[in-house]
Amino acid sequence: MDGVDLKGHKVWLRDWRPVDLEPLRDLLDPARPWHETNGPYFGRPTAADADSKALKLVAPSTDLPDPRTSLAVTDLNNGRLIGQVSWYWESAQTDWRRLGLVIYDERYWGGGFGTEALRLRTTYLFSRTDALRLDFATFSGNPGMIAIGRRLGFVEEARFRRARRWAGGVHDAVVYGVLREEWEQLNAPRASRHR
Repeated sequence: MDGVDLKGHKVWLRDWRPVDLEPLRDLLDPARPWHETNGPYFGRPTAADADSKALKLVAPSTDLPDPRTSLAVTDLNNGRLIGQVSWYWESAQTDWRRLGLVIYDERYWGGGFGTEALRLRTTYLFSRTDALRLDFATFSGNPGMIAIGRRLGFVEEARFRRARRWAGGVHDAVVYGVLREEWEQLNAPRASRHR
């Protein structure tokens, strides 16, 4: 099977490579600020946990799943590793996939890199599977992820009010989802939308 190579205007989603190990170790450092919004209530990883995750992601493999469960997010301009997109089973028995996105490098926050990465990832998963829907879960303490979902046309499907006590506050747990037909309509070429 060929490697995955998804290019937008700002980001390039691709398979992990051994050369990603050192930059990934730096990006996964437990002191990095992305840990404050990406499920912080699960606890920060230890340095050993972060290193183990980095080694697992970049380990060479001849048996990569289709579709990929994880891809590197890089800056299209300079090739710098900046994040990761992923998916996992919420329920394999019912064919329910959940998306993940983390822009690890805080210098890339607020610049549209996460939005484009999730757009490419969502299109890729709908093209490689027969999934009826895709969604992601976050919490109200992650306004960046919520804004990305809204910008892309994901619909707030669940809000568990005051579900998470964290960092001296109380936050809602939220789920944003998109149906295949909604995604296809939102991303159809402009000419076909106006017929």
